Amino acid sequence: MDVSYIDWGIAPKEFHRYLKRIIDAGFCDRVMFGSDQMKWPDAIPYSIKALRLADYLSGGQKQDILLNNTAKFLRL
Repeated sequence: MDVSYIDWGIAPKEFHRYLKRIIDAGFCDRVMFGSDQMKWPDAIPYSIKALRLADYLSGGQKQDILLNNTAKFLRL
């Protein structure tokens, strides 16, 4: 799954509730960051900030979501 819109397009509390449930279920290795910002590129920093503010994620989990999971998926 990717978090391309929900990381900035819904209320932060709801986004973090949703993402935490995914992480708690053991699916951190399946979450990918996606900006989905062809029309609103200015929203990309808000998307990244939403993930960085997730105090329930370790630094490694944040790195996985922002980069590593996508690299594995694309076999880079």
